[in-house]
Amino acid sequence: MKKNILYISAAFLALNSCSFLDPLENGSYNEDNYREYPKIIRGFVDKAYNLRPSTYYANEFIGSDAAADNAVYRVQNEGMRLFSLGGGNISSNPFSSVWTRSYEAINYCNLFLKDNLGLNTHYLLDAESDMALRRSLQGDAYALRAWYHYDLLRVFGGMDENGELLGVPIMTVPSRIEDADPASVSRASFDDTVRQILEDCDSAYAYLPLNNRDYPGDKSYATPVLGSVRYRCFDQVAIDGLRAMTWLLWASPAFNPEGDKERYRNAAFYASRVIRHKLDKESQLGFDPMAAFNWGDINSPEIVLPTNVGTSAIEDKFYPQGFGGDAFLVPTQDLVDAFPMANGYPISDPRSGYDPARPYEGRDPRFYATIYYDGAQIIRNTNSEVMYIFETSSGSKDAPGQVSTSPSGYYVKKFTYRGYNPYDASPIRGYRSVSLMRWEQMCLIFAEAACNVGSPLQSSEFGLSARDALAYLRSRTTSDGMSGLGKDSDPYLNECAASSERFMELVRNEWRIVTCFEGTRYFNLRRWSRPEDLSSLNVAVHGAVVSPDGSFRTVELEKRDFPSLWNPLPSSEIRKCAKLQQNAGWDNWK
Repeated sequence: MKKNILYISAAFLALNSCSFLDPLENGSYNEDNYREYPKIIRGFVDKAYNLRPSTYYANEFIGSDAAADNAVYRVQNEGMRLFSLGGGNISSNPFSSVWTRSYEAINYCNLFLKDNLGLNTHYLLDAESDMALRRSLQGDAYALRAWYHYDLLRVFGGMDENGELLGVPIMTVPSRIEDADPASVSRASFDDTVRQILEDCDSAYAYLPLNNRDYPGDKSYATPVLGSVRYRCFDQVAIDGLRAMTWLLWASPAFNPEGDKERYRNAAFYASRVIRHKLDKESQLGFDPMAAFNWGDINSPEIVLPTNVGTSAIEDKFYPQGFGGDAFLVPTQDLVDAFPMANGYPISDPRSGYDPARPYEGRDPRFYATIYYDGAQIIRNTNSEVMYIFETSSGSKDAPGQVSTSPSGYYVKKFTYRGYNPYDASPIRGYRSVSLMRWEQMCLIFAEAACNVGSPLQSSEFGLSARDALAYLRSRTTSDGMSGLGKDSDPYLNECAASSERFMELVRNEWRIVTCFEGTRYFNLRRWSRPEDLSSLNVAVHGAVVSPDGSFRTVELEKRDFPSLWNPLPSSEIRKCAKLQQNAGWDNWK
């Protein structure tokens, strides 16, 4: 039976010491009378939105790729690096901020939803606009509560020492630190946590508008509080995306011991709804599945759900010292090797034409849009000026072993704003946000899920096939404006589509290269594994030593050493709450 949990956390200590409920200097509102202030009540939803991260430079995104096999940290004592090498400790859980942030946001949602407080509050004088806003905010609160519970489940869901699959504490009522009982806090089952997420998705869907876009002439968007004014918020399309993500997680081998295929079918169904909406509806607004996706375009029609907009200095963490950076986090040779050749064949296939003496020639166009390598250039996006040339061969300025250079010989290109030059008189930072859901992710979810319930070529059930979904990704123009590798034909894709097993191998590799540095690799490797199998996690990661003649050799940089398939819960919460079970493999983190 599902229980309402009163949760105790440092997040709620913060909530009660510095929050929307603190009075103004003149004492005009407090916890007893804040219901009289509509802006305060709406602020609960706004605060929950604002707690979402606005940069990919965070532990749960690109940082987690450095705990998998896509990236490495240059700095030896970085917390996530120590965690991935088996040297972490209970005071440095790299995912603690996800726990704290999520429960704080959930509590704000519960304050808004309690007794329909937010729905029954009037915000605007115009009756039609007021009702539209009230319903949208109600949907937002349910959607955000679902999202944060999903994020917690993705990070902390796992088995306890008794082999029981557990989710996270479910919180559906507001919590105050003075009222909470630590003895009541326990984890719901994994299945019950999923059901709560899906239930909140259903509630959100009933209140939210279809899409946060402007549709000229559509009377349902006539009020000034709907349409693109809600752009960074949830809508029904994003709810379908969250449903697809949740069902796929639940269907995955790590969390689906009985192999229930209906979970995959539901994941494919909801992902296909998002895909069809983009193709059928948003094509009127500029969406083109073949067009390039610009990471600096925060209004791209490809985005399903963005976070807040920021101008964080992400380039400083990716570039070498020679271009104003510190190469704090860099790609691995293993990721480079995952990119196929321009004809679509993997570099291990004799038909690919891969030449180890010229490893960067004739590669998948997506490689050139994602990673900087020896001889690559940073070209200004406004006038095609060559601002920097990477020189990573032994002894060169950007080679491993120099000051603030990449230990792997590679640098991150993805996400960087090519209008930025640290040596300009007035450097310009590009705008960016995190795409919590976007077109390519929905295609990958659909391809994986549909392949698990039918042939990769079957299109009758969902209106497109798993092969179609991957073809969209492999054939599209890159962010550099290069034609996709399947523009004319893609024989390797067709070959793989004839076999479900080979197609799934391709899907998993497409997940890796399409969403690299977005925080999916770390969690995908876990959900694809069985509880007793750590072989895909505890692997060596490599870099390249490039010779002056352009040839290179691979070197091992470090080896992952995880004691468990599951992440540890924050030890501070385990110590405070006697019934809060730790995940298996982390006895020393209790």
